[in-house]
Amino acid sequence: MLRKDLLFNILLPSLYTFTVVFLSALGERRFDVYFSMLTLEYSVLYALFRPKRKGREIMLPILLFIFFIFVAMRIAEVLGI
Repeated sequence: MLRKDLLFNILLPSLYTFTVVFLSALGERRFDVYFSMLTLEYSVLYALFRPKRKGREIMLPILLFIFFIFVAMRIAEVLGI
């Protein structure tokens, strides 16, 4: 049986590759779409597998902070602010 941190490290780049290829095949060019999808994948895999880290998990809060900045910019764009 594979350890969950090894499985996390195998699945994450595989999903990232699939997502980038799929979005580029669709003709998507916006960086925020790519970043949002990759952040979502990281968050879901992290929640499912809870890989062991040597220190505190700093990557997820940073990714979510940047994700919320993109969301706020998109909302401001839609509202015309």
